[in-house]
Amino acid sequence: MLIAVYLGLAFIVGIAAQNYRGRRGTPWFLLSLIISPLLAGLLLLASKDKRPSAVAVTITSSEERVTNGPIFEKTCPECAEQVKVDAKICRFCRHEF
Repeated sequence: MLIAVYLGLAFIVGIAAQNYRGRRGTPWFLLSLIISPLLAGLLLLASKDKRPSAVAVTITSSEERVTNGPIFEKTCPECAEQVKVDAKICRFCRHEF
């Protein structure tokens, strides 16, 4: 019974690493088997999140744009190239926004 609980907690650490921290779950599962699920879970909580951050671009008026995050580019709908958020014409295909 105790072994099943230990394996279950190690499995939870592996799932949490993969789904909530953007890390590979199998190494975290194995690490939690070796050092204990509690210590591995604490290490996982202390580790940096590797998931890409979601970036939202909000247009508040015709000229003023606010970005939330490190990316200041948008994808051109015609050529799929990355252009600046404030661009009015795509520099690759000359598409007007």
